[in-house]
Amino acid sequence: MLFGVQGAKLNLANNLRENTMNLQDVLNKVCGDLSDNQTSIKLGITRSTFSAYRVGRKNPSDDVLDRMIDMSGLNPVEVYLAAYAEKVHNPTVAAAFRSLAA
Repeated sequence: MLFGVQGAKLNLANNLRENTMNLQDVLNKVCGDLSDNQTSIKLGITRSTFSAYRVGRKNPSDDVLDRMIDMSGLNPVEVYLAAYAEKVHNPTVAAAFRSLAA
């Protein structure tokens, strides 16, 4: 069990991780009933780019995020926060972004 600042950070990260939207949730909602291939065509990107988003090798640009928002009707703030959380390498900050997207 960790105490002090490190323990508090770990507790915060764990608490924020629950019930939060992440990029995978966004991708699933954007796809809806469409296949990943159909979704990538509608977004104007290649299937391999969409696959890279799925496996976390690449993050969508703001332009692609805007198209995802238009296509899905998702809340823009939630989508941007979920996507930006994937870019942050500090787990506590990433969890805070995700919690704001929930």
